[in-house]
Amino acid sequence: MADETSVPKFSDLTRREHVEIALASTARIILGLVVIALALSFVPQTPGVDMAGPIIVIVACAVIYVWYFRRQLKRIKRSKFPQLAAIEALILIATMFLAVFAAIYVMQSTANPAAFSEPLDHFNAYYFALTILATVGFGDITPVTTAARATAMVQMAIDIAFVAVLVRIISTVATNTIKQRAASTPPAE
Repeated sequence: MADETSVPKFSDLTRREHVEIALASTARIILGLVVIALALSFVPQTPGVDMAGPIIVIVACAVIYVWYFRRQLKRIKRSKFPQLAAIEALILIATMFLAVFAAIYVMQSTANPAAFSEPLDHFNAYYFALTILATVGFGDITPVTTAARATAMVQMAIDIAFVAVLVRIISTVATNTIKQRAASTPPAE
């Protein structure tokens, strides 16, 4: 008989429990995506709005991003199912990463409507950030000014390492959590 304090294995759960866990995970992801989209929507996109503090916004976004990233790593360690928590974290951390760059692109487009080949709203800025991450570069939106091109270049440079490092860190935390639990769980009698 297994120890009552041991963490259940995903494969030992009933079909109903699998569905409940999948629905809860999906709900957390959707909620996270909605919160990220709402946060991005607070970036002003009306020309003439005081954009004197874009550096403060960028720094605040970076601080919140680092805090959220660390919070997700802790959540993976505490989760009953670290691999599932790791997948959720990957989706939300990548989405938030793109939202930070989308916010920067919106601020640049608002400050100078000629910064890109077309003025960027929140959705188009996010789309542009995603095309850079995916290295697709459809060419429908292009940076025109030096500042916009420099920002796109910074994102490209960070993107190169971002995906690999993000996957590595999160998968390592999930794997180590599973190994630590296996080592500390007494064998079934």
